[in-house]
Parts: sequence; structure tokens; C-alpha cells
Amino acid sequence: MLLASCDYSIATIGYEFGQPPRIVYIANVDTELDFSEATLISIHRDGNRVEFPLVPSRWTVVEHSIDFTIPGIYRVEITIAERTELSLVYFVQVLNEEIFNQLANPPIAEADRDR
Repeated sequence: MLLASCDYSIATIGYEFGQPPRIVYIANVDTELDFSEATLISIHRDGNRVEFPLVPSRWTVVEHSIDFTIPGIYRVEITIAERTELSLVYFVQVLNEEIFNQLANPPIAEADRDR
């Protein structure tokens, strides 16, 4: 006889970002969301936390309407397919390349150059 049971102490009750996904992109350079460093943490009822890579797949559905050619702020929603009531929402910004470069390499003030 085969008996099956469910241990509810390990049931997932939530998710959060471990390492968040990239949130700034360059218009007309970047063409898709980058999850290469991102991780999710599964929070279990018993208090355990399990971290795993965030890889869009049949288990993790990513929805967005980002136009990587138009600068702006866009909403991204990640739904865990096995638990459709659980999702993470975050925002990304698409910047034009000139503004991105200015932010990445701010000018040095005259007084700070000699330090």
C-alpha cells in the first residue's frame, strides 16, 4: 500500500528577491530583461528560506510591456506558476545612452580634482 501525505511545514508562503534583477537599461542597446545575477528566495511556513536563480521558465512567468527603444519607467511582474496568487512586481528604467553615460561617469568638481 502506498500512502502519500503533504508536509505543510515546508509549504511556500511567499517569495522575495535575494539578489534583485537589473533595473536600468539603455535604449536601443539593451533588447531584453537581464536576470543573469538575480535570485529569488522561497519563504516556507516553517521559517526556512531557500534561495534559487531567477530563470524565466515554465515555473516563473515574467510579464511586461517594455519598449527598449523608448526611454521611460516600466512595470515588470513575475508570477510563480505553481502559486499564481504569489507574484513580485518591480520597475525598470530605460535611459537614453547619453544620460546613462552622464550618470555612470559624473563630472569631477574642480575642488575634488587635486585630491
